[in-house]
Amino acid sequence: MRRLQTIVLFWLCMAIIFTSAPISALATEVNKESETEHSEDLEMIQQLDLSPTDLESEEEPEELIMPLEEDGQPYSVPEPGEKGITRYTVLVLDQSGSMSGIPMNNMKKAAIRFCTQVFETNGTNYVAIVSYGTSAYSRMQFTSSIDEATQVIENLYAKGGTNTNEGLITAGNLLAETPSGDDIIKNLVLLSDGLPQSGSKTKDGPYKSKDYSNYQYANAAFNTAKSYWDQYNIYTLGFFHALYGDELKFGRKFMNDLQNKGYYDVTDPDQLDFIFGEIADDLTDDGVEFSYASGKERDYKAICHYKDSYFDNISCGEDALDGFNHSLATASLCLALSAFGSNEGGNKDYSQKYKNVKDLFEKLNFNNFQANEWYEKKPQSDSIGVAAASKNLVVDDKDYTLVALAVRGGGYESEWAGNFTIGRTGEHYGFSKAKEQVLDFLRHYIANNHITGEIKLWLTGYSRAAATANMVAGAIDNGENLGDVTLEKENLYAYCFETPRGVLISAASDVKKYYNIYNIINKNDPVPLVAMQALKPEGFTRYGVDYILPDKTTDERYTEKRAEMLDFYNNMNSFGEVGQYEIDNFMSKKIEVKYLLPGGNSPVQDDIKNNKGQGFYLDETINKLTKEQIKTRDNYVNEFQNGIRVCATAIYGTLFPDEPLDRTNKFIESFTKKISSMNMLSEIASAVFNPLDSRSLEDVVNGIVKESLHEAGIKNYNFSALSDFVKAIVKLAVEFIVSHPNLTITGVANFNTLMAAHYPELCLAWLMSMDSNYTKTPSTFGGIGNYRIIRINCPVDVKVYDSAGSLKAEIVKDVPQENSESSLLVMLNEDGEKIICLPSDMSYDIQITATDEGIMDYAINEYSTSIGDITRIENYLNIKLQTGDKFMAEVPAYSTGELGNNIKGTSTDYTLKDHSGNLLQPSENLVGEQAEEAYYMITVKADYEERGIVIGQGVRQRGHYAKIEAVAKEGYEFSGWYQGDALASQESSYRFRVEEDIEFVAHFTKKKSSPEDSITPDNPDSPGESVDKNQPSNEVSKSEGENESLNTDKKKGSVNTGDNNSIIWFFGMTISVIMIHIISNMRKRKRN
Repeated sequence: MRRLQTIVLFWLCMAIIFTSAPISALATEVNKESETEHSEDLEMIQQLDLSPTDLESEEEPEELIMPLEEDGQPYSVPEPGEKGITRYTVLVLDQSGSMSGIPMNNMKKAAIRFCTQVFETNGTNYVAIVSYGTSAYSRMQFTSSIDEATQVIENLYAKGGTNTNEGLITAGNLLAETPSGDDIIKNLVLLSDGLPQSGSKTKDGPYKSKDYSNYQYANAAFNTAKSYWDQYNIYTLGFFHALYGDELKFGRKFMNDLQNKGYYDVTDPDQLDFIFGEIADDLTDDGVEFSYASGKERDYKAICHYKDSYFDNISCGEDALDGFNHSLATASLCLALSAFGSNEGGNKDYSQKYKNVKDLFEKLNFNNFQANEWYEKKPQSDSIGVAAASKNLVVDDKDYTLVALAVRGGGYESEWAGNFTIGRTGEHYGFSKAKEQVLDFLRHYIANNHITGEIKLWLTGYSRAAATANMVAGAIDNGENLGDVTLEKENLYAYCFETPRGVLISAASDVKKYYNIYNIINKNDPVPLVAMQALKPEGFTRYGVDYILPDKTTDERYTEKRAEMLDFYNNMNSFGEVGQYEIDNFMSKKIEVKYLLPGGNSPVQDDIKNNKGQGFYLDETINKLTKEQIKTRDNYVNEFQNGIRVCATAIYGTLFPDEPLDRTNKFIESFTKKISSMNMLSEIASAVFNPLDSRSLEDVVNGIVKESLHEAGIKNYNFSALSDFVKAIVKLAVEFIVSHPNLTITGVANFNTLMAAHYPELCLAWLMSMDSNYTKTPSTFGGIGNYRIIRINCPVDVKVYDSAGSLKAEIVKDVPQENSESSLLVMLNEDGEKIICLPSDMSYDIQITATDEGIMDYAINEYSTSIGDITRIENYLNIKLQTGDKFMAEVPAYSTGELGNNIKGTSTDYTLKDHSGNLLQPSENLVGEQAEEAYYMITVKADYEERGIVIGQGVRQRGHYAKIEAVAKEGYEFSGWYQGDALASQESSYRFRVEEDIEFVAHFTKKKSSPEDSITPDNPDSPGESVDKNQPSNEVSKSEGENESLNTDKKKGSVNTGDNNSIIWFFGMTISVIMIHIISNMRKRKRN
């Protein structure tokens, strides 16, 4: 009834207007404009798209006059300023009928204040105004006059519908006329209190009728906004004071979808003034320049964007990452980098090592700076540097003191030894000592500065400092007393970067309790893998929530996001120190057993089919080393811990007692470069495996060390310490290579990429690419660190499709195929398994086509980066194949509630259908601890060491395949793999499915023929070379007592490298060199 009354009222008004107004008046610009508006109102009424309030209006406004130049000529866009930043900003204001009254008055007040604030900002600033109702109008061209802007804004009135798209187009046309350049910023600020109801419409877009009845208007507006994303900064304000239910939900989504810089949800007219002030702060924020140490000799510069308003919101919520703030994360990393010990003064003068963090605090308007004593003297193995400052804040009319605390994460020299000092019980010993020092400093800082009442605490650190900050935050969440202050959980903001593990798993089991602690992790970085999670009786973890940066295993759009990240990385001020992005240059290596004997090619080859990627390599290698070699915490302390500390002492003290630090670093760089070269890897392999090579590995390493000393210009060194250094490396390397030749060679060959993953510039570039302060089109990523590992063992070809039906991965004739449209990891691993890694937030279909008759095993393994292990195993075993059979597998995305990084196995419903479409049932489904414990040891031996070489030993998980290989030495031939007294296989290269701990002995017999006529099974020229038959495990039977017979075998040539814990040392030494190189000093090697 009311709608009918309104329509009648409208026509009565029209009759009065048209009968009373003189003809000449209808010819004026204003009345032409009104005529257009009214005719469109009529069309809209006929379409019944408007509510009654949309037709209500206040008194007619004064005539709106477009500004002209003083000489009366048409308007032209003002020129950019001669110096500094020039900003062109268009305010796009909703003047529809529903804005009548208080909303319109508040909007006018807020818009005037906004213009005032923008005009007062440094640089050259111009503002234009567009208003829209049923149609859109350019009310004011670009100006820097607050009087002009005030007049235009005051003349706005509420009338008509909501044509969002035309408002955007009008604003875009204005911005398109402005000049472009590196120092020119273009902003579009859109306010709307309703959903689009008129103007252009299209079905082409993200919205459907189920989202909103007038979805076609929303699609048109979205498409327009999207076309501007790479040109303009778009801010949106959703002022939905008259919407509720599904329309309110869609309105918020719609306005958030339009922006690329920031969305603000306004629920009260009184908030408009404050929100416009926030946007003005944001678009006029150029950031502040700060310095950080990188390389050997100097500090470099970058930009930090910071706002006090980051602390207006609480730090955590009900779900993980609810309180995560991308912009605060980036600002936190900037602060953490500034806290690195400055390079100025070298390693002699420590009086100004805190200068960069002090300078940044001052630029961010913090006061009361203080640094601890370890910033001003030479660091020791267990010292820590920390600095703090504070300021007053008012949030929701409540007074707070914001205390910011940054822990030194670079330039800390010998402190890196504490990273490996885990101790026998309790928290990680080295990190715990650092934590206690920081807590003591924080308590004294609060007391000395007389801070009382409510506080907010901002904590940050990088690498070792991140572990320290993480444990400090955890202690505070656990109730640590900081003095006469009150700190609520939601007011603690801890951002930790590349965080090592220092907390016992049981201590951090209540994950939700620590949702205010965020760990930003690059899974290609080895540092966050220390200390190991799989140690017994209890391993280590981190407090809080892990936010994993994009990686091939976790993000299908990795390649696209990497390109966005590289735009920042390649333009870093310190790019000359860090060099090109190295991570994707990681290349798997393998030792070809058949080339170990004299003659022929190098035994070290690129493993093209097994190009697993650095993150996957680290996941696999650290897990194997821990479960297979280190095993227990006591064993680590006894066999590993002291050696690392001794290594640090040697490098920074006893080895080169009188040499300057730059020569020591030159020695480390030269040594790592030489030992990871292809030629040197071949020499190492030959010295270990080739019986005819007269050199020992000690000879090879001694040669590398002497060359490196010469290149570094070091002539004065401790001969005894140097000898011990070389002997330790040799002892460890021999046994590790024997047990894990491919993992060892791959790790050493990829020194550069392993080091590059820990560069703080890389982490900063990733965060910048996702932060609207730095880019108009920030990439989005949920921080997910979970993925699925698909394992297929059988004679088949494989195709993987995404949910849209696009081909994303393919394996044909056991060869992974290149796909430029996808970054999914696809490989044939060293055990001959077909492997595909699938992100957990996407759904996939897998087509499996049999290329021969045989038996298929198909498995899905769920991997969690945060947990550091496979958390679910679903195996389909012994499936019969006929050539041409097609099987279809579905791998759905995880449900939203199970995407968290700490989920120990999901309820995802995986399916596998046979060639007839029948649903197959899994043979076994292990979840959580069942999956994490389902590891089995494969032990391999030679009956006599002098007769042959065996490789393939190590742990595998249930359902995985193992490949073991044997090569006979000169004068002998391989006769078979034995399990006890039973012959398991006569193939020198033998594959089988793993279901239990098992031990195989390779038997070799002396040749009866002359050496000249000898043929060994794996000689490259031998016609008897074995072929992998892909035999399933049920061909290997084990009877009781076989292990006992093997254990009582007294053949003196027998070895069991799996029980010798010193195997882990070579990897430890590798990590040690890396840590010296990139953690303690951040001494980065420039690479071409």
